[in-house]
Amino acid sequence: MYKIVLLVIVFSNVLYAQPYAYITNQGDNSLSVINTHTNKVIKTIDVGHRPAGVVVSNNGKRVYITNPESKDISVIDTKKLLNIKTIKVGTSPLAIAISPDDQTIYVADWYDDAVFIIDTVSLKIANKIKVGDSPSGLTVHPSGQFLYVANRDENTIMIIQLSENKIIDTIKVGTAPFGLALNLKRNELYSANVRSNNISIIDLETKKIKNIKVGNFPYAIEVDETNNRIFVTNQRSSTVSVIDLNLKKNIHNINVGEYPEGIDFHPDKINLYVANWFDNLVSVIDTRSLKVIDEITVGEGCRAYGEFISRQ
Repeated sequence: MYKIVLLVIVFSNVLYAQPYAYITNQGDNSLSVINTHTNKVIKTIDVGHRPAGVVVSNNGKRVYITNPESKDISVIDTKKLLNIKTIKVGTSPLAIAISPDDQTIYVADWYDDAVFIIDTVSLKIANKIKVGDSPSGLTVHPSGQFLYVANRDENTIMIIQLSENKIIDTIKVGTAPFGLALNLKRNELYSANVRSNNISIIDLETKKIKNIKVGNFPYAIEVDETNNRIFVTNQRSSTVSVIDLNLKKNIHNINVGEYPEGIDFHPDKINLYVANWFDNLVSVIDTRSLKVIDEITVGEGCRAYGEFISRQ
C-alpha cells in the first residue's frame, strides 16, 4: 500500500512539473492554459480587455498579461490558475518582459511612448522611462543590466542601462521593428521589422547590422542557440521562417496557421509553439524535422506575444 501511495505522489509531481503554455486570446478576453505534456487546454481564465502580451516569471509562479484596451496588467497565480490582481498602467500596454530575479516587470506602452517599471512585490508602478515612438518590443539581458526596446514608428532599437534607467544607445534598424530576441552565445540582438519584411541582426559589440529577408510582416522571433538558428513568425505569409545564423540566410519556411504571432520554445528546446491569431490555433513544430506535429484549439484571436511557456 505504501508503494502505491508513493507512486501516486511521484506521478502527480511529475505531471505538475510539466511546463504550461499561457496563450492570450484577444478576441474573447481570456487566457488559455495548455499542459504541454498532453497539448490540451486545461483551463481558461478571464483577464482584461483585448489581452496581447504575456510573460511567465522565471520561477514559474506568476504570469503577467497586458490588456491594451482596459489599460492594465492581469496577474495570474500559476498554482491556483486564478487572476489575482489587476494593475492599472498607461494608455495602451503591449509588450512585457521580466527581470531575471523576478522582482521587476517592464511594460511598453504603445501610446505613451514609454516603458513602465512595475515592482512585483507591491504590484505598483515604480518608475517610467520615456522612449521612442510606439514601443512595441522588449527583452531584458539575463544579467539584468540592460533592457532593449523596439520603437516601431521611428525604426529604432534603444538600449537602456537599468542601474540608472538611462538610454545609452539608439540603433537604426529596418522599418517598423516589433519583436526582439537576444542570443548570448553570439552576442547578437534580433529585430523583426514588420514593414520591411526582414530581420535585423545586430552585433552588440560593434553595433554592425545585417538584414535578412523573411516573409510578409515578420512579428516575433525565437532563438535556437544550440543549432545557430532563429525562427520568425510572418503574419501575412502564415509561415515561420528558419534563419541559419552561420549562413545568414533564410533556409526554410514552415506553413503554420493563419496570421502567426507569438512564438516560444518548450524547455526541451525541441518543440516550438506558435499562436495563430486568425484561426484560434497554436501550432506545435518539431524543430528537428521542421514540421508541424500538432495543433491546439484555444480561444478567439490568440496572440501570445512574449515568453508564454513556463520554464519550471
